[in-house]
Amino acid sequence: MRNLISTWVQRGTRSLRGRDGTAAIVQTLAARALIIVVNIATGTITARILGPAGRGEQAAMAIWPQFFAYSLSLGLPSALLYTLKRYPQERSQTFSAAVFLGMFISVFSGVIGVITIPFLMQKYPSEAIHLSQGLMVAVPLVVFTEVLRSAMEASDEFVIANQIRYLPPLSTLALLIVLAVTKQLTPFTAVLSYWLPGIPMLVWMIACAKRFFTIRFTQIQHSIQRLVHYGFRAYGIDLISALAGQIQQVLAISVLAPAAMGLYAIAFSLCQLLYVVQSSFVTVLFPKAAARPVSEVVELTSRAARISGMLAILMAISMMALAPGVLHLLYGEAYLAAIPIFRVLAIETVLGGTAIILSQAFMATDRPGIVTLIQGIGLMLGAPLILILTPMFGLLGMGLALLGSTMIRLVSVWICYPVVLKMPPPGLWLTHQDLKFIQQKFLSRF
Repeated sequence: MRNLISTWVQRGTRSLRGRDGTAAIVQTLAARALIIVVNIATGTITARILGPAGRGEQAAMAIWPQFFAYSLSLGLPSALLYTLKRYPQERSQTFSAAVFLGMFISVFSGVIGVITIPFLMQKYPSEAIHLSQGLMVAVPLVVFTEVLRSAMEASDEFVIANQIRYLPPLSTLALLIVLAVTKQLTPFTAVLSYWLPGIPMLVWMIACAKRFFTIRFTQIQHSIQRLVHYGFRAYGIDLISALAGQIQQVLAISVLAPAAMGLYAIAFSLCQLLYVVQSSFVTVLFPKAAARPVSEVVELTSRAARISGMLAILMAISMMALAPGVLHLLYGEAYLAAIPIFRVLAIETVLGGTAIILSQAFMATDRPGIVTLIQGIGLMLGAPLILILTPMFGLLGMGLALLGSTMIRLVSVWICYPVVLKMPPPGLWLTHQDLKFIQQKFLSRF
């Protein structure tokens, strides 16, 4: 028995240290599972102490640096990843060009955020609005975190990339515990605890990058052109993939009062448990599929969509059944009203994750343009649906509007396979070959 346990531990350790695609997925799954557990802990602390209204104010203030950094990224993270894979002989020039563009995006995003936040937070106190504007100084942290993470993933350094993911939430949890014990936890100090760890993390990430790249701002004009050319075409998919959830929150902030926003924030954060599997496949799929032949890319993408989708469905069914007990245990009776929208958002999360995975085939084959347009239309339809259904049905109406928008995006990207790639649409039901693949690639490691 002891030898069996020792063998399992050794194989698990090899999976966490390996560099192939399967090991990368295992590593990313482990990192994202840790992040989810930490986020539940941080959410429990803030929800219990701040209450629904305070939790809503915190959620409303915390989102803006990420939202504006991602929404105005011009597709830079995906462009960097693809270009590093496509032109490995020009790695340092490409990375230097990405740093240069990141500086411009940081300044531009911060200025736009300061100008537009007052219009997006009209239901919130003026103090919360001013504090949110001040938090725009955190935009460079978000931009360069994404640039450096994409560079590590392109270099198959998934261990470092995942450390970039889970170390900040762990630091945030530690700060929140200190604030709670000293009775200094307010919506604003809670927000600061999410962003302050990013400063030492950025310094550490720069030190890691120096091991793989040499930063020079001379002779990078051609690399800038490549990044911009791919980035603008990939911008829509990049925006949809990164911002689908955040756009939901921005729209929620504009139509919901702080207490209702608190309920929505809790339901949304729990749904991220469902996305952990699919997002792990997305993280590994694009770097591994980039610049391969179309047939190979479609095969990899189809299998990833089926396997991750089935795992997410099983998780969704379990979580919807357990939702009342989990919400009451973690957050208290005041948050039980979030159960209906949580169940709707659970379905939306699974479908949205599948749509994002299917989109990676177009990113990897340098054909992001048309699917970006179609996906963007589906996403934009969510705004009028929210404005119509939320006043009629409250929080549940908002969830139904988001579900409708996501279904349009999923169907649209599925149709793009025969139209754009000239390949049959992927089957979404798990096959016997998929089960054999799971047995060979995953279970054999343990």
